Amino acid sequence: MNNSDGQNNENYDDYVKFVEKNFAVKSIAYGLIPESILSKSDKSDLKNYEASFQNYITKTIYNLSNNATSGEIKLIDIDLKDNIYQINSKIIDGRDSINLYWKVASINSSFKILDVIVENTSYFVTKKSEFSKILRKNRGDIRKLTEEINKI
Repeated sequence: MNNSDGQNNENYDDYVKFVEKNFAVKSIAYGLIPESILSKSDKSDLKNYEASFQNYITKTIYNLSNNATSGEIKLIDIDLKDNIYQINSKIIDGRDSINLYWKVASINSSFKILDVIVENTSYFVTKKSEFSKILRKNRGDIRKLTEEINKI
C-alpha cells in the first residue's frame, strides 16, 4: 500500500479523526513555510495547502501504522521546556527497540502533537527541508507545493 491508495481503506477515517484530534496540523503546516511566503500567499491558496497537508500527514501516519511491527510503546520520561513537553518513549518489538520522542503542547486547552522524532530524525525538520526545496524550485509558489504534496 502507498499513500495514493490509503484513503480507500475502510479504517482510514479513524486516522483522519486521530490526526484532527491529536496533531497541531495548522501550526505544523504553517511552521514549515517561511513567513515571507505565507504573507504574500492568497488566503484560499493557504487553505488549500493546509487541507492538503492534513491529508498528507494523515496518509503518512496511516501508512506508518500499517507497516509497523506489532511492538509496544514504553514511556521512558517526560520533560517540560518552554511549555513544550518532550515525551521520551521506545517502540519495543522482541529484542529490537526504536527511540521515539513526541513534542506536545497545550493549544486551546487541548494537548496537540507538534513533532515526532524517530531515532533522532525530526519529522518537522525533515519536511521543512523538503518543502523549502520545492518552494525554492518554484519561486515560492505555495500552489506548486500543494500540487507536489497532493502527488505524494
